[in-house]
Amino acid sequence: MYISFSFPIFATENREKVMKRSLFPIILLLATLQATAQQVVQNKQRQFPKTVPAGNYSGIAWLGGDKYAVANDKSKTAGFHLMTIRTDAKTGDIKEVHADGFMTNGQPNRDEEGICYVPQTNTVFLSSETDGQIIEYSMNGELTGRRLRIPHVYTMAYNNRSFEALTYNATTRRFWTTTENTLKCDGYKPTITNKEVNVVRLQSFGDDLEPLEQYWYMSDSTSTQELEGKSILGVSGMAALDNGLLIILERELVIKPKEIGSYVHEKLYVVNPTQQQSGDLLQKQLLTEFRTRINLTGRSFANFEGICLGPKLADGRRLLLLVSDSQDQYKGYMKDWFKSIVIPDLQFTPSPVAPKDYAPLLRVFNSCAKIDADTFLSPEEMPDFRKYMADPPATDSELFQGDRYYYEWGKAQRNTPRGLQAAIDEVIWLPKAFSPVVGFYISPDETPEIFKLAEGAMMDASVSNRKAKDYYRRIRPFVYFNEPSLVSATDSVNMKSYSYPSGHSVRGWMYALTLALVVPDATEELMKRAEEYAMSRIICGRHYKSDIEASLVEATAILSRLLSNEAFTKQLSKAREEYQSKFCRPESSK
Repeated sequence: MYISFSFPIFATENREKVMKRSLFPIILLLATLQATAQQVVQNKQRQFPKTVPAGNYSGIAWLGGDKYAVANDKSKTAGFHLMTIRTDAKTGDIKEVHADGFMTNGQPNRDEEGICYVPQTNTVFLSSETDGQIIEYSMNGELTGRRLRIPHVYTMAYNNRSFEALTYNATTRRFWTTTENTLKCDGYKPTITNKEVNVVRLQSFGDDLEPLEQYWYMSDSTSTQELEGKSILGVSGMAALDNGLLIILERELVIKPKEIGSYVHEKLYVVNPTQQQSGDLLQKQLLTEFRTRINLTGRSFANFEGICLGPKLADGRRLLLLVSDSQDQYKGYMKDWFKSIVIPDLQFTPSPVAPKDYAPLLRVFNSCAKIDADTFLSPEEMPDFRKYMADPPATDSELFQGDRYYYEWGKAQRNTPRGLQAAIDEVIWLPKAFSPVVGFYISPDETPEIFKLAEGAMMDASVSNRKAKDYYRRIRPFVYFNEPSLVSATDSVNMKSYSYPSGHSVRGWMYALTLALVVPDATEELMKRAEEYAMSRIICGRHYKSDIEASLVEATAILSRLLSNEAFTKQLSKAREEYQSKFCRPESSK
């Protein structure tokens, strides 16, 4: 009021300018605060050696308030720590951490990596890399007898690369887990030399502990260009948000030969399974990243393996808590670090997945070595396809209209998870395609007798198929209709071969039929997978429906001859013995 009376009337415009200048800092402050509320804020990592003993802290779960449960993968007995972690209500910065005790049932440690809390039952679940199980504990460390029902595909994890990550969200009522690295049936472990990516399967479970959706997730490849040293690359943690989003913690630990220069690169990605279909390749969006390292002047090196969603701050933003595995403070340069990260209200809408997005994933599956095996049947024993196989439908026939219908059906599947599976089926090594069905990894190293049986029969099918294709010389559908296939990168190669009967399909049928002789309990699932594998050829645009139908007839004819072949029946006996000795427990031990 005093200012307004100090200026003459003609100074009104000047007064407005002064007021605008005086309001500018306030407006700038509000804008800064609003921008900060929409950004990720990383707080400084902290250690509390006086109140937290040296450990191998590999997972963390928020229990409410300032209470947390923390997994220790090298504790003397199975169980979990209870800890108090106090954070600043405005900044989220960690102020205090106290270890409050270790809850255990006294049983041996299971290399327990991930941990999550279920408030409805007031229990925690811990995932193990030793036995590949996710088991429920009461809050005093006792086993409840409940566990998640793990699909048997996860039994094919590499050693010490099983369930590292585990989370649960009480709003969505979903458990989520994944393996640290690619399963054996899906690809190779990434190393500092092969520069592979991790292709892992994200698996959800309901409150009934039964498996629900499963998605593909592809991590980044190694960030180092060097070839010396050791690299541990994988998914080490997950945090499930109330809106269905998941935060994925990708961790790369690079150890240099003399340790100086070693570092850990941590990346947090956001995925949205609620807006993609089960079986799809999840799209991801980088949330934040950071590195910790060992150099001549600093020892910030922190192997953050555990992550969980924590409390809300005063302004409504959410807190993430991270814990590191120091390997009991290995050599003195690793410490038990804790870190908090403030995140805004996250939203992520994936764009539609197109076949071109599958290319990096297909390279992983295509990297699997193909090993030839000896055939069982001599040329004289091979059934004559010309005596049992009908000619392919002529393009002006009614039967061809059915082929045309299925060709159009296949094209409609290409931008779906089913299309992704078809693309994988085009390049995948057959042992890897059928290993998830039988529940063990089919390979020359782990199951040599079963491998010889299935591969030898498949080779017989290939010999017959090549002769039939060269005889009928049917043009492939994508060539006939002059359109690109689903996996167009190999169209030029496939143009040079023929369509009838389907080679992929006859090999798939042969694998399924042969494995069913060894694992009869899996017969239905094996035939279902072979049917899916065959239909993938239609979706790819490589074959007609009549091509894959003829391939089933061809496989059946070859199997009938194999069953009367002495070499085959001897190998079948060896394969059955191998299966019984490796995968079937005696009744007394069940």
